[in-house]
Amino acid sequence: MNFRVVFSLILIFILSAFIVSKITGLAQKKELTSPVLGISKEDISLNTWSPDMVKDKAFSDAPDITATSALFVDTATGEVLYAKNPEARLPIASLTKIMTAIVVLEKKTFDEIFTVSQRASEMEPDEMVLLPGEKHTLKNLLDGIFLVSANDAAEAIAEGATGRREEFINLMNSKAVQLGMNNTLFINPTGLEEDNRSQYSTGLDVAIMSRFLIRKWPEIVDISSQPYVYLEKTADHQDYEMYSGINLLTTYPGVVGLKTGYTPEAGLTLVTLARQNGKEVLGVLLGAVNRRDDAKAMLDYAFEER
Repeated sequence: MNFRVVFSLILIFILSAFIVSKITGLAQKKELTSPVLGISKEDISLNTWSPDMVKDKAFSDAPDITATSALFVDTATGEVLYAKNPEARLPIASLTKIMTAIVVLEKKTFDEIFTVSQRASEMEPDEMVLLPGEKHTLKNLLDGIFLVSANDAAEAIAEGATGRREEFINLMNSKAVQLGMNNTLFINPTGLEEDNRSQYSTGLDVAIMSRFLIRKWPEIVDISSQPYVYLEKTADHQDYEMYSGINLLTTYPGVVGLKTGYTPEAGLTLVTLARQNGKEVLGVLLGAVNRRDDAKAMLDYAFEER
């Protein structure tokens, strides 16, 4: 084989390798940003966020609280400002609806219409008192979820988002895996207890999903910051008047939401979001006896300069 042939073969090999590397790089870039997959670089960073969990970090100067589990974090830096049993598996009650909101918002816009089924209208105890056959925007239903923890609104969303409630619950669990919520299981969109079935999460997992929600859809903070909502009667639905049940929303400086929960098994649960002097704190309380005082004491501690 003469020199010219050898040189040509080497040149072809180099060019082939270069072309393959370019194609592979473009394919990888497309995979990261493909609108078909619905995953952008920003989504990837949100999906992989986790607080800076320092094992055995002591909070000896923190106040005593009644909650079984708690986690307060700086959402910008990931610094853990307080932790108590943050990875204990516990029922979380209506904090489950945070994932309900995430899954529906990945499929629907705020102005899309949902029709209330007979089954959804019968959900209790916390409810908007939706009537079967009514048509509501997703925004209306999210108002109900975040102000009065409406189980009927959560069920209407789960039924209408995909057409199959079971598929929606599967998507809730798939999203939990994607976010790195490794100790979470959902069995319904409300957080209500069901006979012979258990669902659970942890303070850490709840913090991860809550931060994801408020970062990707800041409109939810606007919704949860409303002390009162009045929905006027239309041709599609009756009128609704709702007062927020979120602890400290109108009494603690800087609190802007986010979600409360309660069942006999879970006790009182809370995700609180507060902003002071450019610092944003997200706090989770699970299994609390005195949720309001716990939240106030821990926010004071979290914002304290040390």
